[in-house]
Amino acid sequence: MATQTRRMRIGFSCIMAVFVLVFLQVRYVCAEEISKEFRTDIVKLLKITGAEGLGLQMGVAVANQVIDSLVKKNPNIPSKAVEAIKDEISKVFAEEMPKLMAEIVPIYAKHFTQDEVKGLIVFYSTPLGKKTIETMPALMNECMQAGQAWGKAMAPGLGPRLESRLKREGFDNQNRFLEKSL
Repeated sequence: MATQTRRMRIGFSCIMAVFVLVFLQVRYVCAEEISKEFRTDIVKLLKITGAEGLGLQMGVAVANQVIDSLVKKNPNIPSKAVEAIKDEISKVFAEEMPKLMAEIVPIYAKHFTQDEVKGLIVFYSTPLGKKTIETMPALMNECMQAGQAWGKAMAPGLGPRLESRLKREGFDNQNRFLEKSL
């Protein structure tokens, strides 16, 4: 039981470390000053597109996949503990999402001009733009599922190809880590 608890703590710590690192990278992407009007336009665009809700949905989905993988490797983890972990992660993400949205503003400013942001606001206010916003979560979910299926279908052939390549590169006896990873 102690080993199981330790594995759960390690798994949870790994999940949180990944998200903290992602958050810190986003924080320092763009530190230049953005005008109040430009910032307001970007925030408006983020609200119109539902970026916060979509970000929360995607973050929770990725966290749940990591947790589910952890459970597959450690099937003795009680389902009640798994649900508690998922619930708490969802709560923390929801609480912290406004901070992430504030950090995303400079990223938009880096990639779009203020006129482009205004154009996106106009677009997302049209019927096609609204349909895009409404469809995007389901579209992203289906694309994610397609990507997972694609990855699973590709995985059996990937291991032998990687081993062959490493052998050609002179790593003949050093590719044991692949057996554990793939």
